[in-house]
Amino acid sequence: MKRKIGLLATARKKLNHPAAAIDLYISPLFLKSVHFAKQNYDAFYFYSAKEGFLTQDQWIEPYNVSIKNFSPKEKHDWARKVVEELLNHEKPEDCTVYLHGGWVYREHLQPELAKAGFQFEVPLEGYSIGNQLKWYDEQKD
Repeated sequence: MKRKIGLLATARKKLNHPAAAIDLYISPLFLKSVHFAKQNYDAFYFYSAKEGFLTQDQWIEPYNVSIKNFSPKEKHDWARKVVEELLNHEKPEDCTVYLHGGWVYREHLQPELAKAGFQFEVPLEGYSIGNQLKWYDEQKD
């Protein structure tokens, strides 16, 4: 049976001091996605515009960087690096990746995941932020 791996977007709203990735981001959507991931995935990781791929315990500084300001080449390179790091933790043949986050990031990650051989799903594709929050609330045990 394939492992379920979450790949979650980080958030704009952060603590004002360094912290582990799982603790740095404090937006309601991020917190709900983490709660869901803990209940439903065998493992999960994060991605951010500045840091790229992040493990839960990776210590980072607060920052203000958006992929919206990247050039097309920078977006492609960013996505390639995120997937390369994911490959250091997970084998494509052993898992399905569940990609959480907005299209502005996913449009670059999805082709790179496919190129690397990962099967992936986007559980909240097409959902507004409000509907994502509602969906996460409806999934709670």
